[in-house]
Amino acid sequence: MKAKNRAARILAAGVLTAGAVLVGASAAGTAWAGGEAAAERSPAACGLGANSPLTSGTTISGTGSRTGCGGTVTLTVQVRKHRPAWPDKVVAEASRSGFGNGTLTTDGKCEGNGTYFTEARSATGNKLSSGRVNRC
Repeated sequence: MKAKNRAARILAAGVLTAGAVLVGASAAGTAWAGGEAAAERSPAACGLGANSPLTSGTTISGTGSRTGCGGTVTLTVQVRKHRPAWPDKVVAEASRSGFGNGTLTTDGKCEGNGTYFTEARSATGNKLSSGRVNRC
């Protein structure tokens, strides 16, 4: 009986060690993933911006930006309506590949009174949301 328990403990320790190696390798890969991904995380080097949505009549618009960045990415800007207990609804979206630095604006139609926000996403995986505001 003791031999079975010892074998189970050794096997469990081996599995935990293998898991730690995989997690460590994953973290090392992230730490070494230079270029735009690392640059966008550093506020002094590169940054995303997202302005709170604005309305004009029945049109709602949101602006996202990318500043101080080298290279280009695909930038996507969305205006979303918050829906409790449901996924937020995308009411406007614009995307541009080969985007360096600057602003990108998207326009859409209001989906009734509610809480809206703008989200800017870089192809590097970075994302920034504006504050939530009551619009329409």
